[in-house]
Amino acid sequence: MKRLGLIVAALLFAGIFTLQASAQTQAGIKVAIIDSQAFASDKGITKYINALKALDAEFAPKTKELTDIQAKINQIAEDIKKMQSNPAVPVNPTALQAKQDEGQRLARELDFKKKDAEANAQRRSEVVLRPIMEDIGKALQTYATSKGYTVIFDYDKIGQGILAFDPKADITAEFIAYYNTRPATAATAAAPK
Repeated sequence: MKRLGLIVAALLFAGIFTLQASAQTQAGIKVAIIDSQAFASDKGITKYINALKALDAEFAPKTKELTDIQAKINQIAEDIKKMQSNPAVPVNPTALQAKQDEGQRLARELDFKKKDAEANAQRRSEVVLRPIMEDIGKALQTYATSKGYTVIFDYDKIGQGILAFDPKADITAEFIAYYNTRPATAATAAAPK
């Protein structure tokens, strides 16, 4: 008897959920998913990719400078290790201290320059990428309206919250193709100062 009651209750709940899903479909709710990380991929949004490449080129000299300082620090660490590795040869304390001081000075310089470069890159990225992202947002709104989507979720932002979805709901490639074929707009990368 209890088993029959559970079966009836399960069928009742299934019927209610089916009716609710049917009502939502009839109400015209259409949901899609976009992965905004794909905008920067090889087959992503051309304008966005070009802006990222321009930023990389703009900061290439600073990146090389930081890499060179790190290489010097690594070389000093190797030199100190070699000085201390042979117990048969006495270590010159003055030379060792000079190497350690130079390594510490370079480490402080690297830390300062790295923080400065990160702050500059953040500011510059904001100037270059914000207009493009705003244009992408407007285009996404236009696309959603034209295709009848009620809601479009960004998988990059809520991906952990999505437990399952039909792959047909992912419209990332369609939107990228739509965006890349649109005529150019006023959103362009600002020239470096």
